[in-house]
Amino acid sequence: MRRGLLFVMGLVCASAAWSAGGTGSTALAWKHPGETLVYRSCGCADACWVAEVRDRRTSAVKARLRCDCEVLHFERLAVAAPPVTLGSCEALNGSEHKADAIGEALDALLQAKPRAGDAVE
Repeated sequence: MRRGLLFVMGLVCASAAWSAGGTGSTALAWKHPGETLVYRSCGCADACWVAEVRDRRTSAVKARLRCDCEVLHFERLAVAAPPVTLGSCEALNGSEHKADAIGEALDALLQAKPRAGDAVE
């Protein structure tokens, strides 16, 4: 009886932890051949999320744009640049076409040349 109760409680706890962890990854539209843009939510009613540009062949992450529910962060992993804090996520999270807005923001960030001293974290 005790084992059965522990098993059921374990399943309930595991289910709750899994559902609180956000969503699986979703591919977003990305116009650059050889790359994919992958999005996943991590909580805060979809205000916490991560979008990654990956090499299509190797799945290596080249760049990451993420919102921690309030603040937007950008990393250019392909060139080992330091992370940059960009300010509020409100414009992207409040966009009527959030997926497109994230893709456009990442595209613009990747087109900009990194400068020394950009990291403010």
